[in-house]
Amino acid sequence: MKIALANFQGEIPILDARLLPESNAQVARNVYLKRGTLKPHNGISAVQSLPGVTNPANLYHYDQGNDGDGFWFSWGDQYDVDVVRSPIADDAYGRVYWTGQGAPKMSAIDMATAGSGPYPSSWYALGVPAPDSAPVASEPSTRAEPDPITNEDGDTVEIPEFPPSTALQTAYVVTLVTEFGEEGPPSDPSNFLLRWDNVEGNPAGGEVVVDLPGVPTGAQNIVSKRLYRVESGQYQRVADIPAATGSYTDEVPSQGLGVSLRSLYWDAPNPEMTGLTLLPNGVLTGFFGSTLAFSEAYLPHAWPTGYQLAFDDPVVAIAAISGGLVVATTGQPWLVTGSSPAAMAQMKLDVNQPCAAKRSMVDMGGFAIYASYDGLVAAGGSDARVVTREVLSKEQWLALKPETIRAFRYDGAYLAFYEGGAFLFTPGQGIEFFDYEASAGYYDVTRDTLYLIIGNGIYAWDKGAPLTLTWRSKLFEFPPGSAGFSCAKVIAYGYPVRLRVIADGSPVIEHDAAGPDMFRLPAGFTLCREWELEVISDHEVTSVQIATSPGELI
Repeated sequence: MKIALANFQGEIPILDARLLPESNAQVARNVYLKRGTLKPHNGISAVQSLPGVTNPANLYHYDQGNDGDGFWFSWGDQYDVDVVRSPIADDAYGRVYWTGQGAPKMSAIDMATAGSGPYPSSWYALGVPAPDSAPVASEPSTRAEPDPITNEDGDTVEIPEFPPSTALQTAYVVTLVTEFGEEGPPSDPSNFLLRWDNVEGNPAGGEVVVDLPGVPTGAQNIVSKRLYRVESGQYQRVADIPAATGSYTDEVPSQGLGVSLRSLYWDAPNPEMTGLTLLPNGVLTGFFGSTLAFSEAYLPHAWPTGYQLAFDDPVVAIAAISGGLVVATTGQPWLVTGSSPAAMAQMKLDVNQPCAAKRSMVDMGGFAIYASYDGLVAAGGSDARVVTREVLSKEQWLALKPETIRAFRYDGAYLAFYEGGAFLFTPGQGIEFFDYEASAGYYDVTRDTLYLIIGNGIYAWDKGAPLTLTWRSKLFEFPPGSAGFSCAKVIAYGYPVRLRVIADGSPVIEHDAAGPDMFRLPAGFTLCREWELEVISDHEVTSVQIATSPGELI
């Protein structure tokens, strides 16, 4: 009779130790199980400290500049920040956008990385405001008369007539434009007036003086005003005017007008918006209250209110997956789909699982996982379900304080840090725990590295020295007197490996195996009914065995 373990998996805490599958564990800590062996998981490696930030709890790696090393953006625990890069490929300004630090913000590389840190150094408000007031247009002056034709003696011989002009009713609006070419919504329209439009070279009477509105105060980086004139039912561009200019004389004929006004609905985002997320089609999305908002495609400053969607309950977290956008609320989750921000459709998923923590939401590819109060919920397609229901009881789950979870997709699994530790969950393979806590993290896809804030420093996950693993088997039951185990063997890629053999809850032996050779177990435990094996190691272990005779060991 023997116990031979050569395939190792994680914990299923909901099951009694006697009912666990043979490969699963009562305890799986600091262990990498994807090889089927007991391999110590690598620890963390120090990257740098975060001076100047009190209680850092938000992290982002801005990797444009500094010879490829990039810059670390961090914020204190009074904020809950979400950051996205510009959706514009090869953005000349290297812009970055974020929410959670008051009203939504944006910055460019030269601003964000100025000085010695902490970063970001400075920023502008996201969005472009409308002017505070409408422009005022002055009625054109009396039409000029043509110059008379005189002879050599100076006598008038002819009074010519100008070619005909057309009287048009018109009005003006003004938009504001930033240094980055971002245009905001228009002002209220000016007064209407008649304007003579010159045709066939007629120079007379076409001028209109427009008094321009001022520029609102605030950190918007406004550099110019854009004047539009309405004709034939649409506003068309007249001119760009420096922001400080107070008036403009419009002499542009109808045929000289520019493009039509596009920014009629390009509002700034709601100042309470958070959860900023980039969708695959260049659209940014975020939420405030029970409302989900979308930007114009590739125009992160423009957030039309007509693109907003309302939900039954306040939104807690969102995640962009391959099939759409998962929206977790204080009630049921939703799936939002669509290729255009103007035509997004929302579908309620039929499961009553509120989201317990915004930072628990993770895009896993074809679905998203978030923490509810019953366990981890996987949502995607038309379905949502609690995927830890067969791994953790509700009481065991709540003991992990799901409201404190900050999670990441790592190596195809769900890696979560909570108040008290960390765990790695892979559907169908159980759960493993780690001896780490982290206040924030950032997964850098270009470096395939997860960076964590621990204390006041940044550390790279899985880049340090191997940890010491602990793995305890299920509880094996035998009839009393039938399990007279007398010998054991540990096969590993390195030694020593500590093996603990436990019988009826009492230690039989705690042995540091120095090699693959058999070693003896003490006598006196033949009547024991319940047996457990526990491995503690800094080396990878492939097999653990105990047997009643040496000939049974492999």
